[in-house]
This record gives sequence, structure tokens and C-alpha cells, in this order.
Amino acid sequence: MKNRIGQLQNWAQQRPAWVAMGVILLAYLYYLPTTDYLTLHYDANSYWDLSKQHFASGHFSFLSSYDPLRGYLFPLLLSPLVKLVDSQQWQTLSVTRVVGAGLAAVLFGWSVPALWQTITGGPPVGVIRRLVFAALGFALWRNYFNFCLTDFPAMLALCVSLTCLLGKQRIWLGLCAGMAIAAALNLRPVFQAALPAVALLALLPPPGQGWKWAAARFGAFGLGMALLLAPQLYFNSYHMGVNVPWVLTSPPGTPSLYIQQLEWGLTMQKYETNVGDDYRYSNMVFIDQEGRDLLHQNVYLHLTGVTQYVHLLQQYPLPLVGVWFRHVFNAMDVQYPTPYIRYVFTPTWKLAWLNYSIWWACLLLVVRIRRPLSGWPRLMIVVAALLLPCAAVVPTAIECRYLLPLHLLLSAAVAFSARPVAWWRSVTNRQRAAALALYAVVITSAFYASSQAQLSLTEAPRDIVQDIQNSLLPAREEAW
Repeated sequence: MKNRIGQLQNWAQQRPAWVAMGVILLAYLYYLPTTDYLTLHYDANSYWDLSKQHFASGHFSFLSSYDPLRGYLFPLLLSPLVKLVDSQQWQTLSVTRVVGAGLAAVLFGWSVPALWQTITGGPPVGVIRRLVFAALGFALWRNYFNFCLTDFPAMLALCVSLTCLLGKQRIWLGLCAGMAIAAALNLRPVFQAALPAVALLALLPPPGQGWKWAAARFGAFGLGMALLLAPQLYFNSYHMGVNVPWVLTSPPGTPSLYIQQLEWGLTMQKYETNVGDDYRYSNMVFIDQEGRDLLHQNVYLHLTGVTQYVHLLQQYPLPLVGVWFRHVFNAMDVQYPTPYIRYVFTPTWKLAWLNYSIWWACLLLVVRIRRPLSGWPRLMIVVAALLLPCAAVVPTAIECRYLLPLHLLLSAAVAFSARPVAWWRSVTNRQRAAALALYAVVITSAFYASSQAQLSLTEAPRDIVQDIQNSLLPAREEAW
């Protein structure tokens, strides 16, 4: 018996990704059906309906599903599921939950840990640390995996692309990297911002290889992108008469969606989506009064181009930077682990506390860096690939999922690098006191900033300070 247990332990240690993915898959398969969602909502429902259009004529037609603002790939990937649901009369959410559980298992159990290993050059991430990372992801994002949304698939594709370029030195991996980054930017067009960094990584020769080898890999990278983006080029040409391989930001002759997003970004600190009954609107708009004043002071009822936005930046650099700072904070301030909120006024301070604690832990990790990291040029390129899509959306109407690469980067740094017990034993009492003081500053500052933002919710401010008081302090008894 002991020998079998020992063999099982050795097997698990040699295959941490498989063990972690199995545990994560089972956890999500158990949890997701217990959530009280009954149907798809908004974007998730739109993707499902787009996939249904493939079968509008009674049989599969590749060109029958088209939306100029959405890529071809995700509806195409969903089409077998749509056919399965229709033929078996299954509930849509029952299928999307199984797919979501698999996606969570692959992303948290294999993809991000594999990317971390290739960046650091160390041994594979152990099972326990993978599960810690998955637990943080579960706490912050668990209900996203009920729905067919593109945020996490695009993140998975970006991680795969980077891992292929940083891992084993095989030219065919350049082909895979090109296909993966093309998938990422077709799923989430804002990931086009990561393309220059990923392309640079594909072009640079790894240690031990020359420029000829790098050129061959870069050619394979370009071929991979071309293979995956050729259908989008054909779609755009066939339906809109536009010969570009990217998802369009707007149909020809209509205002750019990104310009509209810039205008919305000036008027709101944050955007959430409500599908419950305790708030009267489906759009949860957290008003940015300073940004609105900035727009109206310049007699701009609506932005019509980027030049107007640049003009605002030139005239009012500090106020506009303040708008961006509030966007970054509020997009990092996860209040709900779901894209579709059923209970707006439920206390969320425990989740926020966990999130702020991750920020604090990352600050301590940065302080601990005593020497230059090996391979830092490639590391900086990888960080740029992850953060450039985040930077591109900062001026827009922001949601927490828009900064998903940054969220996962911080959680991965804590889960894969933190050694709290060893650190606590190695530092002096003064350093411990400084760390605890920093923790108090981070937590109180974050809660204060969050409370101010939540009070700006249109027509029904959320008072999270009152929520904390009600949760921590005993209820007062009524006087007789």
C-alpha cells in the first residue's frame, strides 16, 4: 500500500500540470451548476446567436454568420456546441459550463504556469502553487466560466503564443505561435496591441541560434498568422467590401466604436452589467463627474475623432491622467466574480480585501528584487505583450475583465513566487513592522478609493463602508 502511495506521489510530482488540471476541472464541474444563472446574457448570448447563424439554412454555412465587430473564430468554435444542444435538446448553460470548466483547468493548471516556467527558466511549477493560483482565479473570476465569452480564451491564446516562442527552439513552434496570437486578436481585437511585442519576440534569435534561424521562425510565425486570419479577410471582403484581416472597429461609413468608447470613458469611472432585480438598470454606470466636466467645458457633446481627444490631453493633461488613474484603479478593483451581476447590493468587501492583499504581496515581491533578472530583455517584451492590451483600453469605458492580463500576472506572481514563511523568518522585526504598516496603508487606501467610486453608481450609490460595518459590528438592539 505504501509503495502504491509513493508511486502515486511520484507520478503526481512528475506531472503537476495534469494533476492540477484534473483538480481544477472537477472543482468547476461541481461549482458551476450550483450557480443561479438560467440563461446566457448580452455578449454571451450574442456569440451563441452568431454561431446559430451558421445553421440558418438548415445545414452548416461558413459565410452565413457575420458581425463586423466580432471575429469569425469564436462563433465557429461554438458551432459544434450549438448543433449538439439543438440535436440533443440540452440546456445551453449545461454545455457552456462544461466548456468553461475545461477552459479554467487549462488556463490555471497548465497555460499560465507553463508561461511562467519559460519566463523564469526554472523547474515546472509545483502542483500546490498551481492550485493556489487556481484558487485566486476561482475567487476573483469563477462565474465568468458559466458563459461563452472571449476574454479567457483570448488570454489562453496569448499565453500559448508566448510560451511557444520562449520554450523549445523549434521552428514549427513559430507556426503555432503565429496561429495562437492571431486567434487571440481575432477573439479580442484589443489584443492587436500585443502584436508588435509578440512579433519582436518571434524575430529575436534565442540564445544559441543565429539570425537565419530566427528569420525562418519569423516566417513560420507570419504563415501561422496568415492561415488563421485569412478567413477574416475573406469575411470582411465578402460582406463589407473591405480587404483587411482584422476585426473591424466599425462598419464602413459609421462612427468608430473605439472613438465612442473614448467618449464613454470620459463620463464614467467604471462599467458593470446587472441582470438582477435589486437595481433598476442593466447598465451599472459609475459616473466620473470630473471627466464629464472636462468634456462639456470644451463644448464636445460627442467626440468625432482621436484629434479631439488629443486636444483635450494637450489642454488638460493632469485632469485626463486623473481620469485614466481612476479607470486603472476601478478596473483592478474586482467587486464581483462575474460579468453579469445578479445582486448589486450584496456585500463584496471580503473579495475586495483578498484582491487588495494580492496587490500588497506584489509590492513586497518588487521590493525583494535585489539583482537584475536574467534574460530581462525578453522578460520586458513578454510584460509588454501582456500589458499593451491593458494600456489600450485604459481611456475607454472600463470593465474589470479588460485588465485581465494584469490581474492574472499579479496573481501568478504571488502564487508562484511568494514564500511567506521563509520571508517572515529571514527579515528583522523592523522589516516585519514596515510590511504590516504597508499592508495597512494599501488596504485602507484601496477601500477608501473604492468607496468613493462605488458611491458614484447612477441613482443608487453603493455604500461599502456601511457594508463592512454591518458585517463586522454587532447589530444594535432596539430600545424598548
